[in-house]
Amino acid sequence: MLKSTVESPGQPNKVLMALGGLQGYLKNPLGFFVATLLTIPRFKKQIPADFPAEFVRANALQAWLYIRLKSQVGQEQAYEVVRAIVVPIGLTLQQGNFRSVEAPRSFENLITYQQRTMREGITRWNTLEILEQSAYRYEIRVTNCMYYNFYNQLGIPEMTRMMCAVDNAIFNTYLPEEITFHRNGIGNRIADGAAACQFVMEYHARSGDS
Repeated sequence: MLKSTVESPGQPNKVLMALGGLQGYLKNPLGFFVATLLTIPRFKKQIPADFPAEFVRANALQAWLYIRLKSQVGQEQAYEVVRAIVVPIGLTLQQGNFRSVEAPRSFENLITYQQRTMREGITRWNTLEILEQSAYRYEIRVTNCMYYNFYNQLGIPEMTRMMCAVDNAIFNTYLPEEITFHRNGIGNRIADGAAACQFVMEYHARSGDS
């Protein structure tokens, strides 16, 4: 019997998932992770108070993991290790946000739960506009990204691209072959220096669909 419902979607244990990811790459993952958890309260005190507390709680651990690891193995390796952890965790969280287990997967439901997430979830602090919503195409534009603001303030703006990768992962796996996600070309993200982030989802009806 499922414990999750449409109104109470699944919530993975991010701490256990992060530790599991580190075990694949570090020689002493438990020691590193415990030290990260013990020092994260001090790290949070350095975060500007104007960021919402809920947003900080959701994103501080991965930021601190990256910062600590970067000081030990360098930016390039630290980025790839943390990316290998953040993207699967983000995908699992988004599966819950889009009720992939609790509700039928359809283009209509993807739009419904995406919009609900933008109203109620961590991304509600973004600024966006819906450019098109039809039976076969859904396009939005984000003009203010809280993730970019947060990571940029911490001096690690490159982490924003990990969150962009989560978008690619969830939207292109929600209904593979039936729904495709793109950004109207390369470089159309705030993380790339663009003025806005483009999100385009297209539904390719199966033979026999109306």
